Amino acid sequence: MSLAPLPLSSKVTVLRGLGVARAAALEEAGIDTLRDLLWSLPYRYVDRGSLRPLGSLELRGFEVPDSSLVTVLGTIQDLRQSTTRVQRMALTEALLTDGTGTLRLLWFNQPYLGRALKVGDRLLVFGTLFPGRHGLEMRGPQFEVMDRDGDIGWVRRYLPLYRKLGALPGRARQRLVAEALSRAQVADDWLPLELSRDLPDTLTALRLLHGPPDESEAQALEGGTTPAHRRLASEELFAFSLGVALRRAGRLQRKGLVVPTSPQLRERLKALLPFPLTGAQRRSFKEIVGDLTSGRVMNRLLQGDVGSGKTLVALLSMAMVAETGGQGALLVPTEVLARQHAESFRRYLGARSDSMQLLLGGMKAAEKRAALARIASGEARYVVGTHALFQEAVAFHRLQLVVVDEQHRFGVKQREALKEKGGDPHWLVMSATPIPRSLALAIFGDLDQSVLDELPPGRQPITTRLHKPEFAERAWEQVRRELAEGRQAFVVSPSIDPSDEGKVQLRDIQAMEALLRGIFPEEPLEVVHGRLKADDMAARMGRFVSGEAKILLATTVIEVGVDVPNATVMVVDHAERFGLSQLHQLRGRVGRGPHGSHFLMLSGSETERLQTLVETQDGFRIAQRDLELRGPGEFFGVRQAGLPQFQVADLVRDRALLARCREAADRALALGLSEAQLDWLRREQARLRLAEIS
Repeated sequence: MSLAPLPLSSKVTVLRGLGVARAAALEEAGIDTLRDLLWSLPYRYVDRGSLRPLGSLELRGFEVPDSSLVTVLGTIQDLRQSTTRVQRMALTEALLTDGTGTLRLLWFNQPYLGRALKVGDRLLVFGTLFPGRHGLEMRGPQFEVMDRDGDIGWVRRYLPLYRKLGALPGRARQRLVAEALSRAQVADDWLPLELSRDLPDTLTALRLLHGPPDESEAQALEGGTTPAHRRLASEELFAFSLGVALRRAGRLQRKGLVVPTSPQLRERLKALLPFPLTGAQRRSFKEIVGDLTSGRVMNRLLQGDVGSGKTLVALLSMAMVAETGGQGALLVPTEVLARQHAESFRRYLGARSDSMQLLLGGMKAAEKRAALARIASGEARYVVGTHALFQEAVAFHRLQLVVVDEQHRFGVKQREALKEKGGDPHWLVMSATPIPRSLALAIFGDLDQSVLDELPPGRQPITTRLHKPEFAERAWEQVRRELAEGRQAFVVSPSIDPSDEGKVQLRDIQAMEALLRGIFPEEPLEVVHGRLKADDMAARMGRFVSGEAKILLATTVIEVGVDVPNATVMVVDHAERFGLSQLHQLRGRVGRGPHGSHFLMLSGSETERLQTLVETQDGFRIAQRDLELRGPGEFFGVRQAGLPQFQVADLVRDRALLARCREAADRALALGLSEAQLDWLRREQARLRLAEIS
C-alpha cells in the first residue's frame, strides 16, 4: 500500500513507528520536520562488504581473517534471554546458521529483541567479529529481518551511520529516513538556475547522501564536496544570503540622523590625533564619515589586525557626534578592557576628558548614580561601559552612535536593548580578532566593512619562539634579560586551578605563581584572573601598568585591550590549550613600545599547529588557519557568536560558494520576491537561526 506524499514541512510525527520517547529524542535534537530529519546527514558510511558464508569465517588465534566487519545471511537456530552475572544487564543471544557454519549474536540491554525475533527468522546481519568462548561472535550487530515486510533498504552494501539520539538508535533513525525519502515531496525549487546548474534536484541529492550506490560515491560523500552536498549547501547559503540582503535593504531605507560636519569640526578632530593616521585608518574613517553624513543608519564593521589602530578610529567616530551635540557609547565585554579604553580616551581627549564617562557594573552605588546622572543630562558625551550599559536605569540624553568592541560576545537581545536607548543610533562594530572575509560575510553579512590592513609606523618587531617544556629555562632566561633592562613581562596560564581541567595534567596559575616566585624572588609580581572582584583586579592591573609590578601572571583576561609599552616579553604556558587567533591576540600585548619584544610559547604537543605563529604575524592568515583547524564555532568560542546553524554548508570549505550565493541573492532581490518565496525564506531563516543574527 503506497502512502500519501508529504511536504518537507510536515512534522516527523506523521512517520510510522515513532513513539513518544523517540519523538521526544528528535525534538530535543532540533528535528521537528521531515526537512530537519533529511538534512541531518549520516556522519559516515560503512562498507559492509560482500555477503560472506558463515563457514568462511575462521578463527586464527585472536585475529579475524580479512576484516572484522562482515555481512552474513542466516536463519536463527536458537534464541534465548538471560541476565549477566556481574552488571545485571539483559542479554539476548541468538545462534545463526546458513548451512555452512554458525555464528553467535549478542545484544546487551535490548530485551525487546526477545519479542521482536523468533527461531526460524532469516536475518541479514552486519557487525564486528570478536573471538568468544565458543568461537566467533558478533556483539550488538545491525540486522534486518528478511521476507517479513519487504523492506530491502538495509541490503545495500554501503550503510549510512547516524548518531544515536537519546531513545532513538541509529537503526531506527535509518528506517524513519527511508520512509521520509519515499514520501517527501518538494513543491517548488527556489534555487536560481545559476546555482542549480549541473547539480541534482533536492530529493535526488538527499537520496544519494543517505544511501550512496557505490564505493566511489561513498568515499566522495564523506569528503563533503559532491554535487549532492553542493546542492543542499547552496540551498542553505542562498536562503541565508537572501535573508541578509533583505535585512540590509531594509536598513538602507531607514532614515538616520545626519551628523553635521564642518571645517571647525575637522580641526577639533585633528587636535585629538597623537600621530598621523595610516592610509588604512584614513580610508576607514572616511567611509565612516560618509555613513554618518548620508542620512541613512550606519551599520559598519571595522576590523583589523592587532595594533592596527581600531581604538583611535573609534574615538574619532565618537568625536564626530560628541563634538556636535550628541553622545557616543563604546560597549566592551570586560571591565579590564573598559578601563583600558577609558584611559586611552582620556589621553586623547586631553582638556576635554571631563566629557568622558566610564560605567561599570562593579561601581559603588554613589559612583554609579553620579555616572548615570551625567549620561542622562548629556554632560557625558563619550560613554565607555560594559554590560552595565544595558541596564534599564541607563538613560541617554542624545545617543547617536554605538561602538561595539568584540560584537560576538554580546547576545542579540542585549544589543537591541542598547539600540532602543537611542531610537535608531548609528552602529559601528569592531572586531579585535581578524576575520577572513568569507566568515565576516556570514557573521556580519548586512554590515558594510572597513579593514585596517596596515600597522602604524613605529611598531616594534616581535620575535616568536616555541619551546618544549624541558627547555623552559630558555624562556625564563629571556625574561631575566628583559627585566634586567628595566622592562616588564607577562606570563599567561591556561587554568585558574587544577579542578578546571579534570584529569589533564596542567600547571595551573597557582603552581605557576609558586614557580615564578622561586625563579624571580626579587621581582614584584601580580596575579590576575577572572574570579577576582573588579576593584581587586583594577588595583593589581594598575600596579603593573604603573611599573610598580614587574611581572604580571594572568589568564586570558589580558587577551585584548591591555596596553603597557614597557612590557617586552610574554611567556604562554601550555600554549596548545589556546587557539591560534587567541595566541595572536595575546602576542599583541607586547611590541607596543620603542623596544623589540619576545613572544615565547611553552608546549610539548601540537607543535606543527603552533609553528604557524612562529612563521607569520599576519592576523588574517592566522585566523584562516585557525578556522581550517577548529571551525567557526570553536574559533569564536561562544554559542551566541551569531553563527547560522548550517546542517550541510561549511563556512570554511564553502566560502567560494557563499560568495556566489550572495551575488545570486542580490540579483534575486532586485527582480523581486513572490509571497511564496518569502514564505520559504521565513521557514529557512527559522531553521538556520537567522533571526538571531544582526
